[in-house]
Amino acid sequence: MTRRLHALVATALAAALFGTTTLAQTPLTESPITSGFWSFPSHKAATAQEVIAVCRDHFEIRFADGHFIGLRMHKTESKLVRREVEDVGRCAFNREKQIDNCELKIIHSDGSILAGTTENRYSLDAYKTLKMTVTPRTITDTPFSDAPFDAFPVRCPDDTVWSILNESGPPK
Repeated sequence: MTRRLHALVATALAAALFGTTTLAQTPLTESPITSGFWSFPSHKAATAQEVIAVCRDHFEIRFADGHFIGLRMHKTESKLVRREVEDVGRCAFNREKQIDNCELKIIHSDGSILAGTTENRYSLDAYKTLKMTVTPRTITDTPFSDAPFDAFPVRCPDDTVWSILNESGPPK
């Protein structure tokens, strides 16, 4: 009888420990977007070549205090690569809400500037890929909706960014 009781208790304990389908995500203590070089594609970059490609199109330089500056690469008519500042701003992580609140200015090639804010929520998928759901808030004079959209942040390798910044000829 005691063996059956022990087996029943062990089974109940195992079911309690392992029977839950999904454990809640651990709350973040800080933003997962740390200082360094980042790109935010709308799809998962699965290979090193895909990471380099998305970083080549646009990357942000993130500072430890939350400030950032985003650069895009633009090919001129003479096939040279010109770097343009695309956006600047600052993000501050709210631990209670588990979101990054970001103030930003989007700078267009014609010199016009859109200002606004976003709320960024982070999650991990089954493969531990970081996903960011961006909800634009007050973007001035924008034709875009305030509908949330997903991005999949990737850390750009330092040597790739250095190479991009030092390009003077046509991209390879």
